[in-house]
Amino acid sequence: MKRILLLTAIAAIALTACQKAETTISFNITDLPEGTVIEILKWEEDVGETFFDSAAVNGTFCYTYTCGSNSAGAIYGVSSRNGNNHLGSGRDIYVKSGYNTTVTGSGFYAENWTVESENPRQQFSNKFNDATKDIKIEYERLHSEAIDNGGPELIEKYNEAQAKYNEACWTAMETLPVDEYWLEAFADATDIINDEGTDWPTYPRMTEIYKRLSDADKATPAGKQITKNLFGGEKAAE
Repeated sequence: MKRILLLTAIAAIALTACQKAETTISFNITDLPEGTVIEILKWEEDVGETFFDSAAVNGTFCYTYTCGSNSAGAIYGVSSRNGNNHLGSGRDIYVKSGYNTTVTGSGFYAENWTVESENPRQQFSNKFNDATKDIKIEYERLHSEAIDNGGPELIEKYNEAQAKYNEACWTAMETLPVDEYWLEAFADATDIINDEGTDWPTYPRMTEIYKRLSDADKATPAGKQITKNLFGGEKAAE
């Protein structure tokens, strides 16, 4: 998940508007390589709508977007890409009325940027990012090279990096504290069993991770969904 910088006059208008907003996302990213493009998207039902998309001038920008009031919360994405090839990098930003967000950092990879917010859902996302970012960056780099250059050796390295990233994600689910946001993430991860069935390669690992859930966890909406995904809703795993 690619682009940013407004002309001074436009940015000044936006910043003035943000002073009146309940919720804002502020950006200050420096040292972007030449040709980097930044994109901000809003995700709804797995569809991303771009609302900001611009080339970064001189590799720096500082912009605040007015999010307004959203009591249910919203998911935004900020991502960077090299305008000349398929290299891309991104982060999720969870927006909710009353919680302002600041994104700061340097360099191309969004995984290395700092996303500051008191929103607990964002804090879980940050923990997951910290647990997986190194291999995710390597995966993104090799993915770009495999698309641009091809070749069996490079594709093999990309496949290895993808497998390592998948492993890092599962390790994060095995080690991060179980809370409502962890349960939401695990519910999303186990949803694939509804389509692929229990022959899916990671199904045994999912059932082991399921043992981390307390009875109270299983009684939550996400916990019930996880149980249904893994066991058809017919049993609570022992």
